[in-house]
Amino acid sequence: MTVEIASNEAGRLLKHLAGPGCYGLDSPLGCGRIALFRTVNGTSLGAGYVSAETVQSLQAEGLVSWSKDTKPARLGLVPSAPGSSAAKKAQSGADAPSTPAMDNRESPLLWLYRRAGKGGRPQISSDEFAAGERFRADITLAGMLPRTTMNWDAAFAPEQAGAGPRDIAGSSDTAVAARQRVRLACARLGPELSGLAIDICGFLKGLDLVEKERRWPPRSAKVVLRVALGALVTHYGLDRAARRRRTRSWQASDARPSEFPATG
Repeated sequence: MTVEIASNEAGRLLKHLAGPGCYGLDSPLGCGRIALFRTVNGTSLGAGYVSAETVQSLQAEGLVSWSKDTKPARLGLVPSAPGSSAAKKAQSGADAPSTPAMDNRESPLLWLYRRAGKGGRPQISSDEFAAGERFRADITLAGMLPRTTMNWDAAFAPEQAGAGPRDIAGSSDTAVAARQRVRLACARLGPELSGLAIDICGFLKGLDLVEKERRWPPRSAKVVLRVALGALVTHYGLDRAARRRRTRSWQASDARPSEFPATG
């Protein structure tokens, strides 16, 4: 490992550990590397690997240490010596609010929701936007989208050479539950609408691209998308009208006994 690579990896490790709910563990693959994790909504998500040599060098500088309070031991930041540039960088990263960067142009649903149509109203309603984002979150949690980065686990586990686990037992409970929710939503939409919803909500394809791939007339994808989003709104129970009609009690109107029964 060159000096430049080691320095970049050390900076990446310090930046990661400075984030809320972030820590490191000995790799469960037994490869000698340190696996990085972050906790999101009570779920631990993988965040890459660093070499054991990088951790040992930062330990020698007094910047990171292994916590013995938990089993297995977790790697985290420690109070660093004053004047250390790496420590200041890590502390500044910890103090800054953690907000994910998002390009509005990458989300067709957000573009439609923020862009006014006829009458000055958004082109999709807030319920339709919420239903599409919920469908997109389930697709992401289910691991149905292709990887855009290298799967380092595959190098140490030949039987897991592909993207994502090969068997149900290798999946997390969160991923299995998300796949079940996606299957139920697709069954509600049907083959045509579910394919369109996956393309736009999951793969973030633009409306123009969808129309070109399917050879649809211009501005037809938005109409079909709104039909799909409307079905998702009903499927997830997000429509306000359905919430108002929802049964709140199974008692009959005269089921409650009178506090003072009439006396004859």
